[in-house]
Amino acid sequence: MKAAEIAPGTQAVPAVYSETELAASLGALGVVEGDCLFIHSSLKSLGKFVSRQGQNGPEGLFNALIEIIGESGTLVVPTFNFGFCQGKPFDRQNTPSEKMGAFSEFVRRHPSAQRSRHPFQPVAAVGRQAAEIADARARSAFSEGSAFEVMLTRKCKILFFGVDFVETFVHVAEERANVPYRFWKTFNGEFIDRGVSERVSVDFFARKLELVPEPRIDNDKLGRDLRARKIIASARLGGGEIAVCNAGDLVNGLIERFRENPCYALKHEHQH
Repeated sequence: MKAAEIAPGTQAVPAVYSETELAASLGALGVVEGDCLFIHSSLKSLGKFVSRQGQNGPEGLFNALIEIIGESGTLVVPTFNFGFCQGKPFDRQNTPSEKMGAFSEFVRRHPSAQRSRHPFQPVAAVGRQAAEIADARARSAFSEGSAFEVMLTRKCKILFFGVDFVETFVHVAEERANVPYRFWKTFNGEFIDRGVSERVSVDFFARKLELVPEPRIDNDKLGRDLRARKIIASARLGGGEIAVCNAGDLVNGLIERFRENPCYALKHEHQH
């Protein structure tokens, strides 16, 4: 029933999903104990989560996911904040994530979380491989030696939780394929770690904004293509959908496309 068809004086019943339903949907998508899970999330898209302990929202979901992947698993979320690129200091422990969703910010603030060192594209991790991910150092957020490469080597799975597709790992493929619509740019600024400040220099494979039209990633197209190629698999949960893919399969699949067309990931009006 569409919103416009709801009878006067009544309200649509919000979707609710349980711990059992969460575990079943993730299990159907191949998530198992010991997995490294990188999570993009929009909790409101799926409705209300109710756990056996009566917890709901980010805390209940976090505990349920940790139970599913177990002590040998690792949960990772993006905690990006681009203030560093605008001249603001980056405080590893205290700079909040920006537009990453309530779940990512909950994980960032969790006592067990370790945050990576990148000053504008950091991640926060909890679990077996958290220290290895958080301690990674590299030329860029996605280069050799980075937190993202550590996740790839650990056969990380990407969980799209209530979101269709988010391009984070696309940037790994863009760097490896050396796409023509990006260039290396250096940012310098203040990095603070446990109260100790230092000046750092970070490279970033930035979009060439002077191109007309401006190069923009077409997430809808990428999501459709990756699903059609069986790289991403989806399942229903609550009032929406979740999807899972192997991060390595996604990166390698995109590199194949970039070899055919270096501008494949962009909205079609910008094909060269």
